[in-house]
Parts: sequence; C-alpha cells; structure tokens
Amino acid sequence: MTANASQTPRPRTRARRRAGGLVAPILAVAARAAWRPSALAASTGPPQVATGGVSHVRGSTAELEGTVDPHGLPTTYFFQFGPTTGYGSSTPPAVLPAATTRIKVGQITGGLQPGYHYRIVAYNGDSGGFARVGRDRVFGSKSIKLRFHLPKSLEPIPYKHSFVISGSVSGIGSAGAGVVLQESPFPYLEEFTTVSEPVTTTSTGAFSFRVSSLQTSAAFRIITTSPKPQISSVVKQQVTPVVTLKVHHSSSPGLVRLYGTITPSVTGARVLIQLNKPARPGNTEKTSERTSRFATQFSTTAHKATRTMSHFSTVVKIVHSGHYRAYVALRNKPLQSGASPALSLKAAPSKQKRG
Repeated sequence: MTANASQTPRPRTRARRRAGGLVAPILAVAARAAWRPSALAASTGPPQVATGGVSHVRGSTAELEGTVDPHGLPTTYFFQFGPTTGYGSSTPPAVLPAATTRIKVGQITGGLQPGYHYRIVAYNGDSGGFARVGRDRVFGSKSIKLRFHLPKSLEPIPYKHSFVISGSVSGIGSAGAGVVLQESPFPYLEEFTTVSEPVTTTSTGAFSFRVSSLQTSAAFRIITTSPKPQISSVVKQQVTPVVTLKVHHSSSPGLVRLYGTITPSVTGARVLIQLNKPARPGNTEKTSERTSRFATQFSTTAHKATRTMSHFSTVVKIVHSGHYRAYVALRNKPLQSGASPALSLKAAPSKQKRG
C-alpha cells in the first residue's frame, strides 16, 4: 500500500505537467490576442493641441500657427480669432489624417488686427462632443512697429494754396489703422499740433490728407491714433509768395518798365529780373538734363503797397530777347524764395554801322 500510494500521484503529476505544457502556450496566445485590441484602443483618443505664433504678416493678413496630435484618428482643426476672448471669427476647418505624432499646422487668415486674441481648436471621433482648445494668445501684444512711407520732399506751393500729402504704412496692423496729420509752422520750433480729422488707412495701408490755404512754410508728420502712438518722419512743405510781373513799353525801342506785386507783403526783399538762357548739361543728377537756366539781368527792391502786398518797379533796357521772370529772394523766412510766371520781351534793334 505504501509503495502504491507513493507511486500513484506520479502519472497524474505527469498529466498535469503535460496539460500545463499545453495550457501555457494557449494562455499566452490568448493574452497576446487580448492585448492587441487594447493596445490599439490606447493609441487613439481626443487630440492634443497647442497654439503657436503668427508669421507671414501682410497688413491684416497673417498665418496662424499651432500643433496638433491627432492620437491615431482623423482630426479636424481650425483657429478662432477676434478682439476679445469671445473671438467671433474663425478659419475654415481643415482635416488631418490619422497619425500618432504631433503635427505643425498653419492657416492663413485676413482681418487680424493688433491686440486680437486667437487659439487653435481641434476634435476627432474620441472627443466625445467636446473640442480641445489651445491656450489663448494675443497677436502683437508686444511692441508693434509700423513703417511709414512718405515723400522725401514736396514741391513748393504759392501762398494760401492747398496741397495734398499722401503716403502709406506697412507692417502689423497697417490696414485699417487710424492716423492724423500734425503740423509745426516755420521756424519748426513749436510743438506739433493735430490739424486734421482722423482717417483710416486702406487695405494696403495708404492714406491721404488735404491741407488748404497754407500761409507759411511748415513741417508735417503723421501719427497713429492707437493707445501707443507711432510717429512718422517729418516732411517740410515750403510756401512761396505770389509774384506777378508786368511790362510797360516806352516810345524808345527796348526801353521798358518792369513792375509787379508780391503777396503777402515782403517789404525790403530783393527782386531779381532774370532771363531764361541756354545752359550746358552739368555732371550731377540735378543738372545732367538741364538745358536752360535763369540768369539775373537786373535787380530792384520791394516796397510796401498795402498791408498785405508789396510792389516793385524798375526801368531797364532789354538787350537780349527772351523769357523774363521776377524772382523774390528770401532766406530764413516763413516764406521761401519764389518767382513770377515768365513773360516774353524783345530786345531793341541793334544799330547798324554806316559804311
């Protein structure tokens, strides 16, 4: 009995071992089969998003950037933007294919202004009806620099005439920006003061101001109406007196009286009677195409006529036929030097020597 008892379990133990040897691989296969679907399920899920920066800024158009991890499922994303965290505008939705890595994305949008809020939004089949949103960011929250484009110089204008100053701005927020015109009269020592109503730049950043009845030379600049104003460079508009020139012929050939007026009054100013003469081209950019120049032939002085006007008069002998003008020479004055329209004068006939 004892021997039989000691030997009885052995076959059963071998059977168990044989059974165990068969069960272990089966359980391992089942475990691997059960693991694969669970591992696949673990690789999918709601997307992860991060709001990025802004690039390729062109006026109010820019590219909003961000990153999206689709978590193994096709994922739809877009950007929200607007003046507050309520946004109000968004880019068209775009779809990313299923992937398991973060993907950098970007979308072009128009209407973006400095100070606008924006963020990225994404959702997929595992979002459960709740889109994932990135951190709110503010466009141009730091220093916003605009570049002003103005004429380097302006053509002089006559006293009390009007002129137009036009230009543009470029950079972040250049479209739809509020700007005003400021003036500092000659000698340009006074503080600049606003002399226009605000205007809004066009979609390309362009603006234009009309100044009427300018009475003295002045410096002008453009300034934005934003909380942190930005200022353009200074452009000077010169104003010249209004000069007239008339002629009174005498009975003596070639002997004439040249006279005229200067508005406003510039009593004591030097008046030059100049003849337009042919000239050789010079060797500078300003003179290379010059074919004529005015040369002084006579001079006189302006005298007071009325409170608002001076006059001049001189009797001269015209030796050379041609076009003459009266040029009023002014330096370091509220008005700059100016000239009258030219008029044609004929010289006296030359006397022929008797043989």
